[in-house]
Amino acid sequence: MICTVLRQKESIKSVTPAKGLMIISKLRTSLHENMEKLLMVWVTEKQLQGDTLTQTIICEKARAIYRDLLKQTPQTSINEASEESFKVSRGWFENFKKRTGIHSVVRRFINTF
Repeated sequence: MICTVLRQKESIKSVTPAKGLMIISKLRTSLHENMEKLLMVWVTEKQLQGDTLTQTIICEKARAIYRDLLKQTPQTSINEASEESFKVSRGWFENFKKRTGIHSVVRRFINTF
């Protein structure tokens, strides 16, 4: 564990926490950050159109955006990010809501994970 932290010292120092967070508990890749930014744009567009968004719909879109971004990354970056490195879960969704401040999501959730 200590060796891993020492090896990643520079990348850990360069990470900035999301608004309102004091502690970074997990090192997030730029792929995750980009996916969440694109997902937030999509959520905003859907809300402006008056569409009803459920937790399931948002999670499925997150998976699709992540897969698309993964396909676009150069082969050298795939070592640090693979399709298995992003798990859509209730915990991820709750943290995503906290990070982005979205509130108007219908809580229907079908466990497809």
